[in-house]
Amino acid sequence: MMLRLSQGTSIVFIDGQPLIHSPGRQVLLEMNQIAGYIGCRLEDGVPFQQLAQEVLERGFSEPQSMLRTELAHWSLGGLIHACDPPPSSQPLVTQLISIGGTGFALRYHDERLATRVAPLFAHLETERETASVIYDLWQDDGMACLSRNGEPASVMQPAQVGPVIKARIADDILKDQQWLMALHAGCLHRHGKALLILGEPGAGKTTLTSWLTGQGFIYGGDDITVVNGDGRVQGLPFLPSVKAGGWKLLASVYDGLARLPVHVRPDRRRVRFPTPGAVAGGKIAEIGWIIKLRRGDAGQARLETMTSALALKHLLAEAVSHGEGLERRALDVMIRAVASAKCGELHYRQLEDATRLLRRLCDDESA
Repeated sequence: MMLRLSQGTSIVFIDGQPLIHSPGRQVLLEMNQIAGYIGCRLEDGVPFQQLAQEVLERGFSEPQSMLRTELAHWSLGGLIHACDPPPSSQPLVTQLISIGGTGFALRYHDERLATRVAPLFAHLETERETASVIYDLWQDDGMACLSRNGEPASVMQPAQVGPVIKARIADDILKDQQWLMALHAGCLHRHGKALLILGEPGAGKTTLTSWLTGQGFIYGGDDITVVNGDGRVQGLPFLPSVKAGGWKLLASVYDGLARLPVHVRPDRRRVRFPTPGAVAGGKIAEIGWIIKLRRGDAGQARLETMTSALALKHLLAEAVSHGEGLERRALDVMIRAVASAKCGELHYRQLEDATRLLRRLCDDESA
């Protein structure tokens, strides 16, 4: 496998200190001497095995393991890529999926990657024959390679492929002009309306979303919700990304959770991807409820009313829209959508207490 720095990326030296310049991220990243050497070798392109031998000669034991870890980190940061094109042979498995109104083809050229990754997208499979985006996946020199529409491939550890391709597919969907914007929110369906769950990292958004699916709520997505032109929403129903801390807690919700493969996100968090009992798929619904999570260490769960203005502020804080900034048209749509929703802040410690309050809120609304 031939590796090279990505276009525009370069190595510079300041007072003998090697730094890597990334124009896309507009930063200079510090490197130690061996990383600087590797970066310099990557400027003109170098085969992985040759680079591993050169690192070995410089006193590093197990250079291949070290290189795979470092190269994956650089590649997922957009700093390097594999020069080799996708295999010319027919893929062993082709998976056609549809999500967020976009068709994708996942072409696996390696049986081990297909076994590990394909189950994450099996619930999204479709009979459609065309795909807007094609992803090729293969392995070379012990690393997984991922190419979009034949472009230079990112390289990573095999355990990282599932979370990475999930993120890449989400990026493709968010660029689609059919959606007004994307919200960082979990989405559940109840009585024909959408319950949006917001929360800071660690607030338990995925855990609570998963727990509610075991209480009769229909799963829409645990992380990204897209908004159409009239303010209705659709969760992107990727399988929930359950971090290691939640495996024991959610074992009663997801049968066989402990037996699922462990995947590694780019932030190095270990996760498993269970399948909810009921998935909304491409269902679009008006916003019925907006809940901001406030996880605490003590006290009884309580649900405090939140103004529409504050709910809108939370929704837009991490929203992604087309163009530069939020257009007035999009803002007006969101104002109307939020105005008709029940909004609250959920302060909780126990999942059972939180579920009881949310079921009461949603079921009273439907009465």
